Amino acid sequence: MKRHKTLSTAVVLALWAGAANAEPPDDLPGRADTATWIPVEARNHVTGASGPAAVLFGIARERGRDRAASLRVECFDGVTAVHVDADGLRLGPWAVSVRLSLDGGGFVAGSWQPAGDGTGLTLSTDQAVQFASGLYDKAELRLAVVRPLSVPFLFTFVVTGAEPALRALADRCHWSAGPAISDAGR
Repeated sequence: MKRHKTLSTAVVLALWAGAANAEPPDDLPGRADTATWIPVEARNHVTGASGPAAVLFGIARERGRDRAASLRVECFDGVTAVHVDADGLRLGPWAVSVRLSLDGGGFVAGSWQPAGDGTGLTLSTDQAVQFASGLYDKAELRLAVVRPLSVPFLFTFVVTGAEPALRALADRCHWSAGPAISDAGR
């Protein structure tokens, strides 16, 4: 039994080391030069609400390793929210600093909050609408997430085509009650 347990531990460690040192595949989502916003009808499993969402895949980089990442804009019960997630992003209960850059510009502080489960970032209500509208006419979004005692997580998303992709969300969540959609973020 002890030999089996030692062998199992060795196999797990070998598999983990192989995965940790593996190069990401060339077809990792977000590697393309064009964005593919995926419109979906989503459901919030906590509240039971449903509504439109748009999902975009990108890349998260930490310590020289690339991982798949996702950016999701959703509208449930008239409330807009934006979520960013990646494998291995563990924020914990402590505060994080989030800075963002659009189209290669300088990084500016963002008002993102850790998601309730600590595995992603979230924006909601007016901040989410302002952020999503700010993606119109942009090509690239970069988010740097700095956690205490750790290297930053750098997210990169090709956001080209955000305005047509987010139009259904804007209509259903009444973003157009303010400036015209095409004028948002200017």
